[in-house]
Amino acid sequence: MFNWFKHAKIRVEIPYLLFGFSFMMESSITTNFLLYRTCYATLGYSENECQLLGTDEYANNNTTDLETEVQAYATRIIVTRSVIEACMSSIFCFFLASWSDKHGRRPLLLLGITGLLLSYLIMAIVSSLSYISPWYFLLHEIPLCLCGSNISLMTACLSYISDTVPEGSRGLRLGLMEGAVNIGMFIGTSSCSYIFNSFGYQTVYLICVTCQLCSWIFSWFCIEESVEILDNEKKWYALFDVAPVKESMVVLFKRRANNDRTTLWCLFGIFAIFTGGRFADTNVIFLYLRKNFSWTLERYTLFLAFSTVTWITFCFAFIVILVKTIRVKEIVAIMFALIFSISSSLMQGFASKNWHIYGAATLRSMGSCVSPLTQSLMSKVAPKEESARLFAALVSFSTVSLLLSIALNTYVYNQTILFLPQAFTFVTTAIYILTMVVAIIASFVYRERRPDYNLLVNEDDGNTKD
Repeated sequence: MFNWFKHAKIRVEIPYLLFGFSFMMESSITTNFLLYRTCYATLGYSENECQLLGTDEYANNNTTDLETEVQAYATRIIVTRSVIEACMSSIFCFFLASWSDKHGRRPLLLLGITGLLLSYLIMAIVSSLSYISPWYFLLHEIPLCLCGSNISLMTACLSYISDTVPEGSRGLRLGLMEGAVNIGMFIGTSSCSYIFNSFGYQTVYLICVTCQLCSWIFSWFCIEESVEILDNEKKWYALFDVAPVKESMVVLFKRRANNDRTTLWCLFGIFAIFTGGRFADTNVIFLYLRKNFSWTLERYTLFLAFSTVTWITFCFAFIVILVKTIRVKEIVAIMFALIFSISSSLMQGFASKNWHIYGAATLRSMGSCVSPLTQSLMSKVAPKEESARLFAALVSFSTVSLLLSIALNTYVYNQTILFLPQAFTFVTTAIYILTMVVAIIASFVYRERRPDYNLLVNEDDGNTKD
């Protein structure tokens, strides 16, 4: 079995799929867990009262004030969690990426999976202790920060694709990787609520632990190293060497021919800002749907499953039809996709019925090709040997953008929860519009770019002797 995977082209997609499954299975119930634990362990309400929140009975009872109070407190924990993970992981990622250029992609991949495994294990332990404060849940951030967590995994996977896949096929392969993680997310969201209702929080987190253990075993036996390792001595001691980090910054800011430095910066901006817009409502969308549309956890997870399916479908459709078949340039396809992203957030902001929310999710899915196409363009502009450092910087900047977007949306939601709870969606609209502005600038810069030509030398001249 392991030999089959070694010869198959699909490799890093497997741990990426398992990551998507674990991530969505955990995140789908964690907000619910923090709300419930905050209600009775921190605010002191009875468990019977707290159990009414987010259920079918909630729409017909008088616990609206309780829901508002619990959400206001729980969002502090959620934002703190996001800040810790984003800040620490994004800084640590620079060291990891520079280190992986010399010591390989597999160790970086295994390190990220290890952090996720330990994190889910801590979540399972905390969820089993009934009456401790929900703030103890933040202990799971320790292994994530130390190991780089999903940032290490993403950087390793992107660098591996850049190392092993020819330039012409890279966009489609990145789309395949995007599809793999979204398939995992679909399975995770579809099954999450049913597993939770049958077995509880602890079982859900233990399933995530098992998935990451399988991912670690698969990566160890089936994924071969893509970088030639010249020196294994003091491998782990070199992890915190500052010199490679300085080299990474030089790579990021050095002058390049054909305005490639400006092009890279624009692509960085597109990817980072778009990522911030895509996940900006992560911490508040479930709270908003609970409060305004009386959605239960089951309905929310089914909605996430629907969103994931449409995201996968339109990602492949746009890349295959627009880029591969019609031969539309990647930067044009990116701008086209961003129009749908802007429309989706506007539709969600003015939504008054459930089908409006589903329509907005469908429009948002039409912008799913932005990330893989941006990564594909980056891999074409930058030399292969710089890929890991650039992708690490890309993921780090995206994490910072994500942090700022989530914090801003959470703040706006808390400030407008009583009179305009959907105001955060218009913040997301502004983020997408900013992404479009950067994409337009990138299109002009990239249009002026000329291909590199190699000087041909006459062989006879080279062989002539004086």
